Amino acid sequence: MLNNCTIALFLSAFATFFTTRSHAQTKIAYINMQQLVTSMPEAKRAYDTLQVYQDELSKDGQALVNEFQQMAAKFQADEPTLKPDMKEIRMKQLETAKNNIEEYRARMEQKLTAREQELTAPILARAKKAVSDLATEKGIVCVLDSSKDIVVTATCEDLLSAAKQKLGIK
Repeated sequence: MLNNCTIALFLSAFATFFTTRSHAQTKIAYINMQQLVTSMPEAKRAYDTLQVYQDELSKDGQALVNEFQQMAAKFQADEPTLKPDMKEIRMKQLETAKNNIEEYRARMEQKLTAREQELTAPILARAKKAVSDLATEKGIVCVLDSSKDIVVTATCEDLLSAAKQKLGIK
């Protein structure tokens, strides 16, 4: 009985020792992915393209706003002389024009978000692959993204400069 307890205690201590050793060798690093991605030349091109697209969409939206403003000004000028039925019709037209502007803005935001996803997905994938490859090369098992308000301790390795170097960014 005492012999079984001694063997169990020894195995437990042995397992604890190796578990502790393996955790002591675990390397954790951090990187500011947002800073890495924004420093990539293709990210600048993507955001410039996105800005041009946004400007185009805004022009169309501004045309709707101008049309609404003209209708509203005409209504205000004509209102004192309008009969109640005609006033109601013109108010409904203004309400419809206002709703069209709001619907356009919502569609514009959806299109803008979709275009941003389309442009940035390959850039993010390239950055993530570079960080993943770098972590593998350095034997790092976990990389934290410090741009996501994750607490980073001084014992972690910062991979930003190495990732920039790997991507050819100066």
